[in-house]
Amino acid sequence: MEAVNWSYLLGFGILLIGLEAFFMSFFLLWIGFGFIIVALLSYGDFFHSALAQIAVSLLVGLILALLLRKWSSELLTKTEDNHEEKIHQSGIGEVQGKSIKMDGTFWLTDADLSDYRDGDKVEVIDIVENKAILKTDK
Repeated sequence: MEAVNWSYLLGFGILLIGLEAFFMSFFLLWIGFGFIIVALLSYGDFFHSALAQIAVSLLVGLILALLLRKWSSELLTKTEDNHEEKIHQSGIGEVQGKSIKMDGTFWLTDADLSDYRDGDKVEVIDIVENKAILKTDK
């Protein structure tokens, strides 16, 4: 049996890697890399049999899958830190209508602002769920 052209092996390897996006098994990915490696070797006229090319492609892919499957599946199961970075934590704000203006941003508040007039300065202790928490000393 005559050897398969290296470009077909390369294309099939790329196709398998692309199919991995649908299955997320981290099996087709490594088999695809096996075909790409054999395609590169076939470019240098290393193989003379299609059966040898396919066998080595699958063997290389299986070895890569066995060695790297745990590592690659850990990449998927990593949890992201959902901790929200707070740019505005505390400071001096200015009452404007029914909101507090601090550092150029308007924040809503659950505090009673009826004792304040527009332009009054208030101390903001924290920002929680997009609402300003005011220090109550008035």
